Amino acid sequence: MPVTEFALLHLTTTFPPLPDPVRTSLAAATRLQDSWHATAFPSLPSSAAARALVWFSQVEDPSWLMTTAKWDSVTAHWDWIRSEENQAVMGQLGEAKSIISQDTVLFHVGGEIFSGASNAALLESPVISVERMFIPRANRGSFEAKFLEVNGILEDYAGPDLVRFGWREDIDESLEEEEFVLVCGWESIERHLAFVESQGYARYGEIRNLLARVDVKHYKRFSLE
Repeated sequence: MPVTEFALLHLTTTFPPLPDPVRTSLAAATRLQDSWHATAFPSLPSSAAARALVWFSQVEDPSWLMTTAKWDSVTAHWDWIRSEENQAVMGQLGEAKSIISQDTVLFHVGGEIFSGASNAALLESPVISVERMFIPRANRGSFEAKFLEVNGILEDYAGPDLVRFGWREDIDESLEEEEFVLVCGWESIERHLAFVESQGYARYGEIRNLLARVDVKHYKRFSLE
């Protein structure tokens, strides 16, 4: 099953600007990943564009960056992480190593969030929201049913920007929670925040009764070039 990688990198400096050593290292790692993927999975699209390997900066705290990419599976991504090629480029980070903090966050969501023709417009949104919903395991079925019932309210409000979502695939089974990730495109953060005042939100907001907690952040896309 295809998955979407979400990797959050924490810098010891505020972005922008992105320090040159970090920009150079990340761009080199991206090119290397393209070539490694083409060799490891010759029957699959491997370019950064085809896999929606893109970079975002967080609006609330610009010291956080986010990168996303499509992988054929969680295992496929870990094959890259553990590969000699990736380990070599990580060992050559040099000055960038002191700028990238150690508290990186990595998780995978089932399905294609950004890749594919039907999702491409999400990458063109001026800003996206990433909503990580943590749900007691006992509530998963009830939450999924309720979300599918009311999701049209969000889609109608956010349109023409896209709404995409999926369950986290690599959740720790020892935890008592599941994680559901909701990604929405927006014309502005203000438009998103005004959703709570819109007609229909009261019904949509019923999903909150099934959550343990939620984390919402906004991101804007940027290029390493």
